[in-house]
Amino acid sequence: MDDFENIYGQDLAIEILKSAISKEQISPAYLFSGPEGIGRKKTAKIFIKAILDMNKKEESTKRKIENNNHPDLLWIEPSYLVQGKSISQKQVREESISMKSPPQIRLNQIKEIIEFLGKKPFKSERNIVIIEDIERINESASNALLKTLEETNTGLFILITQRPEKLLSTIRSRCQIIPFIRLNDNEVSKIVDKLDNFEKIDDIHCEKFRELIDFSYGSPGRYLINLQYWLSISSPLREKLEIQITNRIELLKLAKEITDELNIEQQLWLIDFKQNRAWKKEKNSNKVNQLEELRKQLLKYVQPRLAWEVTLLEINLVD
Repeated sequence: MDDFENIYGQDLAIEILKSAISKEQISPAYLFSGPEGIGRKKTAKIFIKAILDMNKKEESTKRKIENNNHPDLLWIEPSYLVQGKSISQKQVREESISMKSPPQIRLNQIKEIIEFLGKKPFKSERNIVIIEDIERINESASNALLKTLEETNTGLFILITQRPEKLLSTIRSRCQIIPFIRLNDNEVSKIVDKLDNFEKIDDIHCEKFRELIDFSYGSPGRYLINLQYWLSISSPLREKLEIQITNRIELLKLAKEITDELNIEQQLWLIDFKQNRAWKKEKNSNKVNQLEELRKQLLKYVQPRLAWEVTLLEINLVD
């Protein structure tokens, strides 16, 4: 269990999991709850390696988990629906497919889980299912998952979420909560400073670096995601997003540029970023609420450009 030493700032979560392993008292379902990028997935991999290796040491287990090809492990993440077929986020990224709606955990994926759990474990004592970003589960899949959690038998579930309040209370109640906490900004900065791609911040001003750290909510991984999102926006659009615009025509043009250039995930990230700035710098709860309404419109598949036009005109600026 030495691998747990590589997880920083999550002493309570590690203590709970190490105790479960040493006492061989593994719960049928866990909910790894906390902000993105603070070690939830990394911890899950270490935890399941310890379980799959229990009473035997196989050097290949870690590699199989990393490559997602262990026969007793099923890793589920939200998927996109394209022409009636589910497409993984990895495939979307690799093939640079532009998506207009966010990914979801879908009913067909829960059916895949049920089929997986119906088979005897191949090399270990139990089948393990990890569901990433479980808060993105849709209603039909959520109801099917609840029934599956009630009949886990020898299966083990690890649900990973940053928004547990989005889950059915009956799903939460069937899981042991493993809390992951935010680090402070100094801890995040120290960890980020050790990362290989730290030099990427040379492309932005120090002030922007501090703002992205602040927007990372104590998560080194989230900082890297924030930096990636910010740098993925073209320089001309970034410049417009940094200035106050009050001209109606220019705001309408900005709405068009945002929706033409950014996919739905980038747009949702931009809303988060703007909400953080509106609150931290301006204490403007009205703007935060207007941006939240924009998020709801995008998630309801309202025409994105129209939704942005209405919001930008309402708040009369994008900082």
